[in-house]
Amino acid sequence: MLVNRWLLGASASLLSLGNATPNTEPKIHEQLDSIPEGWYQGDTTPGCHQRIKLHIAVRQEDKHDLLEERLLSISTPGHALYGQHYDAQQLSALLQPDPAVSSAIRSWLIGAGISETVIQDDGDWFTVYMTVAQAETLLDTKFQYFHHADLAEPPRIRTLQYSVPHHLHPFIQMIQPTTHFARAKPYQMPVPVPDYGPGSATKLNATYCNATTPPDCIRALYKIGEFKANASSGVKLGISGFNYQQVIHSDLHLFLDKWAPTQNKTTVRVVTSNGGVNNESAAVDWASEASMDVQYGVSLAYDIPVTFYKTGGVGPLIPDLQQPNDSDHLLVQEPWLEHLQFLLNLTQKDLPTVLSVSYGEDEQSHPVSYMKTVCQLFAKLGARGVSVLVASGDGGPGDGCMTNDGKNTTRFQPQFPASCPWVTSVGGTALVQPEIAWNMAGGGFSDVFARPDYQVKQVGTYLNDTVGPDRFKGLYNRTGRGIPDVAAQAYTTFPIFHMGKEVRSGGTSAATPIWATVIANINSERLSRGRKPLGFLNPWLYSEGSRGITDITDGGSFGCEDTNNSGLPAPEVPGAGWNATTGWDAVTGLGTPDFEKLLKIAMN
Repeated sequence: MLVNRWLLGASASLLSLGNATPNTEPKIHEQLDSIPEGWYQGDTTPGCHQRIKLHIAVRQEDKHDLLEERLLSISTPGHALYGQHYDAQQLSALLQPDPAVSSAIRSWLIGAGISETVIQDDGDWFTVYMTVAQAETLLDTKFQYFHHADLAEPPRIRTLQYSVPHHLHPFIQMIQPTTHFARAKPYQMPVPVPDYGPGSATKLNATYCNATTPPDCIRALYKIGEFKANASSGVKLGISGFNYQQVIHSDLHLFLDKWAPTQNKTTVRVVTSNGGVNNESAAVDWASEASMDVQYGVSLAYDIPVTFYKTGGVGPLIPDLQQPNDSDHLLVQEPWLEHLQFLLNLTQKDLPTVLSVSYGEDEQSHPVSYMKTVCQLFAKLGARGVSVLVASGDGGPGDGCMTNDGKNTTRFQPQFPASCPWVTSVGGTALVQPEIAWNMAGGGFSDVFARPDYQVKQVGTYLNDTVGPDRFKGLYNRTGRGIPDVAAQAYTTFPIFHMGKEVRSGGTSAATPIWATVIANINSERLSRGRKPLGFLNPWLYSEGSRGITDITDGGSFGCEDTNNSGLPAPEVPGAGWNATTGWDAVTGLGTPDFEKLLKIAMN
């Protein structure tokens, strides 16, 4: 009989929580051996009365296993529970920790002098506002100001280690922000644009669409045509926004006037959280990700309400060759915890039905505990009925292919959160007739997340029949979650308007909102006919939905060159890359959407 070892340990620890004298001695929970590269400790320390916000994730692997089991059940066609998504209250009840655990954590906080009025208990999360002095007492540590070598970067309050009481160790997954430092980038590649006008949304012109990829080419290529969603269906498309990205409403209207004139009265709603501000006057020329996401989201999801969710703040990062903490402002990492918690706190009425995410970074740039926690939040969104589409990255098998664990081992670099099994990862293609794999599309195999059952057959076939057992041996995890799941156009031929000028852009950042709008349009039809939204997509895509996907069999990716995108020396892997082939592959996944077929399958 197999028994979950965590359950045994947790059961024993639960018994200890009831003891009259639990072991409250502090025990180091996380620590860094040194200050991350590119940062230095300042001469001053934060004031003891300065306020900070800490997120405490409750560790309960049994409940998270249950969440994943339920998510697969409600997302698998033919299952008795298919489509029976949870609302916020039902999901909270499902994941509610043992009362003894919640009580012990709350008592620990109050015992450190923290008022109950500033403790927010969300079941498997605690969010706590406190002073620096209280945090130092609570975590048996000292916080410092840390500065980046780029003096324009604001200092951050961090520590190199923190502790929690010995008896609480089994029940705390992580506490953020504490020991981790942050920087990253969106998956987008802007370039100059030639002067073209709109073409046909129903008839594909290969010469025209090979040179430029406006909405009419996307509509023709993926057979969306003149489809117009039911505005009253209740479907909502959400677009994630971070960093220096701003929605510029005048740019949206310039884009619609030229490329989708029938929609030129459409607007986008902006919702901010965690101190995020959509300041159009603060827009800069290199930060055009929001412009591309919103302009293609609005133009391809005709009559579907689009909301841009702008989240302020930064998240944790462990520097590596691709994200070395240089002075490039593109490298400010996304605050995934704050963003996803904000969304999960929305009512079912306000929650987006589909979420498009065009950001990410190397898996190894995050602590494993952080990735697992964020991935669990994505699973929660899926359980709420949200389809989450995430860009797979623009570095092929990897940009700077070297580990950041001090061993400097040559290794491919899968991307997160594309590697989370509970999102739909979107790779890239280029050209039309034939459409081929884009040579910079991110893809590969997770070093953190195991391969989920829904893709075992397809990914296994690719590894056995196309890659073989010896090619790239030791450079990737042969049992990891395969990336991406699907693909769409990503070559840098997308016209967008940014700061009043038309430029070209692309990347898997462009492919992701394409798939998001396809799913939003399908959901519009489903909800209009009294059906449930598709929710977490992958079990459907790898089964019935695959009949509505066009297999991409030509082209391939490349990466791991001797110089990375930041211009730094990197280990070269000759021939590094993944080939497109019949069936699933690590560049285009299952392939690109055929909207007409997908809609028919989804409505069957």
